[in-house]
This record gives sequence, structure tokens and C-alpha cells, in this order.
Amino acid sequence: FKEVNEVLHQMAQLNIRPDLHIFNTLIDCYGKAKKLDEVSLLRNEMTRLNITPDIVTFSILIDCYGKAGRFNEVNKLLQQMKQANIKPGIIIFSTLIDCCGKAGMLKQMEELREQMKQFNITLELQTFNSLIDCYGKVKNFDEVSRLRNEMTRLNITPDSVTFSTLIKCYGKAERFKEVNEVLHQMAQLNIRPDLHIFNTLIDCYGKAKKLDEVSLLRNEMTRLNIKPGIVTFSILIDCYGKAGRFKELNEVLQQMKEA
Repeated sequence: FKEVNEVLHQMAQLNIRPDLHIFNTLIDCYGKAKKLDEVSLLRNEMTRLNITPDIVTFSILIDCYGKAGRFNEVNKLLQQMKQANIKPGIIIFSTLIDCCGKAGMLKQMEELREQMKQFNITLELQTFNSLIDCYGKVKNFDEVSRLRNEMTRLNITPDSVTFSTLIKCYGKAERFKEVNEVLHQMAQLNIRPDLHIFNTLIDCYGKAKKLDEVSLLRNEMTRLNIKPGIVTFSILIDCYGKAGRFKELNEVLQQMKEA
């Protein structure tokens, strides 16, 4: 930011006033660096220069304040948008829902969903993925099911992130019937499980002490030519070690050496 300030100083010497695009760029950079005091100063400077924020400005501000958990500022911005007759788009709502979910603020997340309905904004895939992740973490599987049904109704096809999220939330709760349903749906869509999904499955089955299924998963990885990574090995060592399955543990250690 030293060089940024030098450029701004040079602009001032040449009597070149920063325009809206430059302010948006500055706010985005300082926001991503979590320098929110500087972001506030930039907003004040925009007001002083009578530069009106646009939808891009609001999107950037909501993103940086939301990720920082500064929801009071977010609410003020939404109110400011309303007063300026600027309609929040799906990107803004998706960002906020994701931030609220990660912060465990389910009540605020529900309020955002209601606001989306008021603006006639339809949920998109990314938002569904965030919602499924949030409700899965609190084991609200009825809501997860409703979201899956709503995706079907809206003809939104789940992607690998959706499936990975579903497998993680069902697997951690040892709801293996639903896990198998998700895997079946993946097969129907010709979506092959990747390394991340296999790691999730092995971890869930291992913690549930279903080691026969862990062996089947390892065989399936070999069949699909998916090589285990350091995370895979760590999960396998943990589950075999805790189960006292030292033969399999030694096999994994040997496989690590050969990798």
C-alpha cells in the first residue's frame, strides 16, 4: 500500500481527482487486506467529494464487512441501498448467506432468504451449496432435504461442491443411507467422486468404525486411478490406528513410502 499512496499523492499533485472506479478498486484492495479503518476513510472521502456509490461499491463493501463479521455495517449498507433504490442482486445475497452461515447466524440467514423472496430473487447453485453446508453443520436434515427438493423443482443441477457438502453433512451424522443416495445420484449424473470426496467418505466411515467400507473405498480409488494424498494417509492412519488394525496401518505406511 506504500506504492498505492504514492500513486494517489501523484494524482493529487496533478489535480486528478479519483473517480468512482478508482474508489471501488481501493475499497476492494483494502477490504481484502482486512484494513477496514482505511475502508471507512475511503467511504468518508467519497462522501466529501460527492461521489455516489454504485452497485459495485455496495457489493464490495458488503463482501468485506460480511467476511469480517461486521453485520451492523452490512445492515446499514442494505438500508442505504434501499434508500438509493438500488436492488441487491444474487451475488450480494449469496455472499451474505455464506458469511452468516459460517458465523452460525442462522436467524440472520433466514431473514436474508425472506428478503430475497421480497426482491423476487431466485436462489442459485452457489447459494444452495452455502445453505446446505450451514444446515448440515447444525444437523437440520429436514431443511437440507427441502433445499434438495427445491433445487429439483427449480431444475438446478447439483455440482461436485453440492455432493461433497451433502456427503460431509450426512456422513458426519452417520446417515449412511443418505450418503449412498447421494453417491447414486452422482453416478446417474456421471459425476465421478474426486479425491476430496473419497477423503470425506473414508473419514466418515472410519470414525463410524465401518472399516470394511473403508477398504472398499480404497479399492474403488485404485480402480479409478485416484492416488491418495497426505490427507488420505492421515485419515487412514488415524482410523486404523484407533481400531488397532495394525496390519492395515502398516500397509498404509508402506504405501506412503512408495508414494
